[in-house]
Amino acid sequence: MVLARLARQREFGPSVGLIGVVLIAQLSTGHFFSSQSLTGLTTIADTVAIVAIGVTLLMISGEFDLSVGQVYAFVPIIWSTLFVVHKWDPWLALIVALGAAVLVGLVNGWVVTKFGIPSFIVTLGMYFVIQGTNNLLIGGHQLVAFDFKHPTLTAFGARIGHTPFSAGIIWLMGLTFLGWYALEKTRYGNWNFATGGGVGPAKAMGVPVARVKKANFVVCSVLAGISGCIQFAYLKGVSQAQGDKYELLAITAAVLGGTSLFGGSGTVVGSVIGAFLLASIEVGLVLMGAPGSFYITFIGVVLVLVVILNVKLGRLTTSGRR
Repeated sequence: MVLARLARQREFGPSVGLIGVVLIAQLSTGHFFSSQSLTGLTTIADTVAIVAIGVTLLMISGEFDLSVGQVYAFVPIIWSTLFVVHKWDPWLALIVALGAAVLVGLVNGWVVTKFGIPSFIVTLGMYFVIQGTNNLLIGGHQLVAFDFKHPTLTAFGARIGHTPFSAGIIWLMGLTFLGWYALEKTRYGNWNFATGGGVGPAKAMGVPVARVKKANFVVCSVLAGISGCIQFAYLKGVSQAQGDKYELLAITAAVLGGTSLFGGSGTVVGSVIGAFLLASIEVGLVLMGAPGSFYITFIGVVLVLVVILNVKLGRLTTSGRR
């Protein structure tokens, strides 16, 4: 009875998958829990997971954002350009950079809700706009701040004592709690699920559908920007290719975590688990000596299988067990 209840929770599947991958990797290599492996795992997982939180909120409302990978690079490029190249105060530069992410989200949300254009098309267009802008800003080079020390970089990328973890994991825990609380404990969360469940019925119930979607687009862009800043602060460098495939990884993490591709259902915690599952697979394959290209192929197969499974099990998950 308890197991049956657990099995209906959207977090159950990815949790079992994560445990299975970790056990296989550890038993096969014996090094999965080494300090180096854990550093690699959390460095990959926390940035993907933060982007996935925003993507999850947006997908629940029935929309997608394919521009988050470029925003992931766009925000730290602006931030580093302003304070490294133009010598701005880093805090002010950060505010301006995150303001650019807000603007991207507002434009995406306004075009989608105002003109009724599918978000897939709108954000694909924004993807190319930001990609071109990134190229114009740094011309294919890498901006570095190896010798630059400031509390902003410490807050985003410092190592936590002698542990294998960095500040990104703290950001992830805080943002996961905020995302979970907003989705499960506030009126916004109810509005979000209602919007994804059906725009017509949601409007009939008085849900401000357009406002909910615009807010989600903004949150999605801002979280992508914060995640990019975390990686920049940790690596002390940013390039145009920094966010390559992050939009796809974030969507994959959300789907692995139980978020529906059709809207109206999803879980922030599940998406975070999905991100750790992706990172564990990547680290495990590296430890096993598998070719790097095999990871993308493997993830593609897993994604299709999970989508099929989610569709088959969708009727078993009621709205009360989101």
